[in-house]
Amino acid sequence: MRFKVLVLLALLFPVGTIAQENKGIRFDKSMSWEEVVKKATRENKYIFMDVMATWCEPCQAMAQAVFPNEEVGNFFNEHFVCVKLQLNKTANDDEYVKAWYQEAEKIQKTYKIQSVPTLLFFNFKGEIVHSMPGATNNAGAFIELGKTALDEKQQLYTRLRAFEAGERDVEFLYDLSIDFAMRRDGVNAMKVANVFWQTITPEERVLEKGIRYANDFMSGTRDETFRFFLEHPEEVDAVLGEGSAKKKVVGLIEREMVLPLVNDSARMPEWDGIYNDLCVKYPSLEKNFKEMVSNRKMYYAQRYRKDDLYLEALLELIPIYGEQENGTLARSYAHQLGKKAQNREQRNIALKWLKEKLDEKDAVGMAYYAEILFLSGQKKEGRKYIDLAVKSMSQGDFVYTEVKRIKEEYAN
Repeated sequence: MRFKVLVLLALLFPVGTIAQENKGIRFDKSMSWEEVVKKATRENKYIFMDVMATWCEPCQAMAQAVFPNEEVGNFFNEHFVCVKLQLNKTANDDEYVKAWYQEAEKIQKTYKIQSVPTLLFFNFKGEIVHSMPGATNNAGAFIELGKTALDEKQQLYTRLRAFEAGERDVEFLYDLSIDFAMRRDGVNAMKVANVFWQTITPEERVLEKGIRYANDFMSGTRDETFRFFLEHPEEVDAVLGEGSAKKKVVGLIEREMVLPLVNDSARMPEWDGIYNDLCVKYPSLEKNFKEMVSNRKMYYAQRYRKDDLYLEALLELIPIYGEQENGTLARSYAHQLGKKAQNREQRNIALKWLKEKLDEKDAVGMAYYAEILFLSGQKKEGRKYIDLAVKSMSQGDFVYTEVKRIKEEYAN
């Protein structure tokens, strides 16, 4: 019965279905890229390529909501040879999809396609002129994208070729770098951004617009914007907030110059050597490097279960955070040091910092201090502070659990 109903529906509405399909984009069925280019040349049209995958929901949404639209069809069929390129392979692929397997791999590699859908536009010679990653369900916006792809003054890759030929207008460089960034093309975005940064004046760099641009276009220590942040921390912090300049540059230095060394499990990093090399290259960041290297040392010790190295890192980090008035971290690390201490001297250091960071409203801090007192044999003092912790205890789960654990383990 169900089969008969489906057949009946097909018989009742065939004309409407075909008409709807013909109103939208008519995707070409040429069996090769060469055939598509020849057709585009013959008809003097650009080429639009919908790079998609069968598992991609946004791809399917565009196929259902945008491509069948009559206005979209009228515009794109007039100006483009339209091609649908499937990147993935499935058991249901027809002969057309299979014929494009090799070309699909080539296009994905050539244009560094990292997500689908990606919309590519070529001139009638088959040269890339424009692209846009992502989907839209707005037919009007999609038509505007098509108009942009036809305008040589707006075409992304046409402008890139002008840049490579020597175009250095400041607004041109600014817009082009942002357009590449929006398309998640970091290589070309940074290529243009570094030239833009060299082109604008020192006075323009320290303006808020310049500083925010530098912050957005900084991907490594070789970038011109990195050098600016390194040399103008006060101006940067005035716009982005205190400590922003150092945080940015130290993060990039760590990623490029430290992480590759400490991710090697085969041999122990030379921690002092790493620290000294960084200080020689960037002397103004010496304090930041001490904290960064010690943190990396701690993570390395935890990962590879090196207790002596872990204690060494804690002994370095506790005073750093203590002097920064970072009470939570100093307290937490001092507590860990006290629990894992291998001698009385280490435990006394832990007690010193835990006592210095004591707060009568901080139940966990007092409980931690009490625990290390108990471990040091100072039971009377330990009971005093665990009782104070219980009295000041809030109803937070972590606070309750920690205080209760310490009291049950040592004071009862």
